[in-house]
Amino acid sequence: MRLKALSVTVALLIGPLAGNALHAQWQSSLGPRGAVLGAPVGSDMERYLRALTIAGIVEPLAWSARPVGADDLAALLQHADSTKHPWGQTVNRAAGLQRAVGVSGMASLNTGFPWGANDGPIWQGRGLTAGAGLAATFRIGPLRATLAPVAFLAQNASYRLMPTTGTDPVQTAIRPTDIDLPQRFGTSSYARINPGESTLRLQFGPIATGVSTASLGFGPGESFPAILGANAGGFAHLFFGTDARGIRLPGVGRIAGRYVLGSLDESRWSPVTQADTFVNVPDAVTGRRVGSGLVGSFMPSVLPGLELGLSRFYHSPYSRSGGIWSDWSKPLEGILKKDFGNRNSNSFDPNGDPDNQMASFFARWVMPKRGLELNFEYFRDDHSWDLRDFAQEPEQNGAISAAIRVVTHRGPSQLGVLTLEYFDGDVSPVAQQRPQGLLYFNGTIRQGHTQLGQILGAPIGPGAVSGQRVAWERFRSDGSVIFALQRWQTRSQPSFNPEGLFPPMSVPLPKPHDWVLDGSVGLTRRTAGRTLSAEAGLAYAGVWQFRSKNANVYLRTSIARF
Repeated sequence: MRLKALSVTVALLIGPLAGNALHAQWQSSLGPRGAVLGAPVGSDMERYLRALTIAGIVEPLAWSARPVGADDLAALLQHADSTKHPWGQTVNRAAGLQRAVGVSGMASLNTGFPWGANDGPIWQGRGLTAGAGLAATFRIGPLRATLAPVAFLAQNASYRLMPTTGTDPVQTAIRPTDIDLPQRFGTSSYARINPGESTLRLQFGPIATGVSTASLGFGPGESFPAILGANAGGFAHLFFGTDARGIRLPGVGRIAGRYVLGSLDESRWSPVTQADTFVNVPDAVTGRRVGSGLVGSFMPSVLPGLELGLSRFYHSPYSRSGGIWSDWSKPLEGILKKDFGNRNSNSFDPNGDPDNQMASFFARWVMPKRGLELNFEYFRDDHSWDLRDFAQEPEQNGAISAAIRVVTHRGPSQLGVLTLEYFDGDVSPVAQQRPQGLLYFNGTIRQGHTQLGQILGAPIGPGAVSGQRVAWERFRSDGSVIFALQRWQTRSQPSFNPEGLFPPMSVPLPKPHDWVLDGSVGLTRRTAGRTLSAEAGLAYAGVWQFRSKNANVYLRTSIARF
């Protein structure tokens, strides 16, 4: 059997309020050899594939049907000239493998405080963190199986926490009863084993279905995924949909999408301790939620490279009577809250609806001749009450994100991409007249939009205020290099409204928004049989939750054996 392995890029931290999104998940950042496992969400293979589409080397693909599987990737690459891009020959060989196996390991250090994002299930607090991963994949006909578990041990050293009104001092200070987002994962070392990017996938033509624990990508966001991205890793789910190329409608265009139905878990520091503190639903299973989502997009023939899409995701109570199956159709129901009737009179919701719904509209336009990609996403957390409500105040509980990517180098020896990203989820001026909730919180689904204590969407933190990032990445045949600078504006103060809603802007809040600047450089080099990666960065907190200046120097290193 031919041996191939995971290559490991840098493992970044997931902090309680902010993060860094340079080299995403280390267990799925595989380099060119990682094409044997496809392009996991947040991996360097996914970024490389995105660069290939912008440069016109690979045909435009639907960014809504992610992750891109190994067979999808092989099909996309088979029509591309492997001599025209730096990872060409290695990627093509890896994508064509029927089976592979390998191991990897990593170590990292945070000197000041927890820091990072979009790094999957790993928590890397202050101090040292070590991790190891195993990956094995094989294909039999239309069946592709991938096992990619990861284990880690974090020193999780102490640092100054922000005072909280929660039942545990490590819980977040921002509405601690309404989100499972610990500032620190306990008061001692923290370890966990996670199934990682594991998937059992059955594919017939453009249609794929299966079971998975892999990260999901809804919409075009990379550093700031509005609904689902690589920040918390994946959750156990069933999926059904198309491959990344979608279904071609002659003379019309292509459609692509994915439906998911799964179970979400909470951390040991969740505010949910029993059913009546969960959602006030009589037969709710404490601590468990149903996650159901649908994302789809259309790429018209008349405008090649343009993708228009919609996404929707639901958190619902996991009930003893119905399990997950009673909620499978939630993403298909109406978009107005007034139409739901009195589904549960015990819910805190004024119309008896205990669910938390999120939805977005996105557009992405790739112009290969110019080496340019533009994308935009409008995101809403919770429904509008009726059409009048939506028309008058579409910005309520909303956010927008946008990005520009430009190819700076395009050739057989190197491929460079400059990326500028922007996210704005701050409370809008409508809050002067109407109370408004904060992103990723919900009054009845009290874990918020999280999985095992980490946010599933944009990792800025509770309330997701705003973020900007500029990065330049260059891929070469012997590896890659990336430089990045980002600024996060986090919400470090709780709301003082007793109902948990953001009060009118005339009510003063002491330092409700703080900021963090982060700069880093990452380097990956491939040698015979192994891949080495290293990253160094500095995160400077101007007035973070410490209420004073603070700095964190972080170092990451990893090695994978092939």
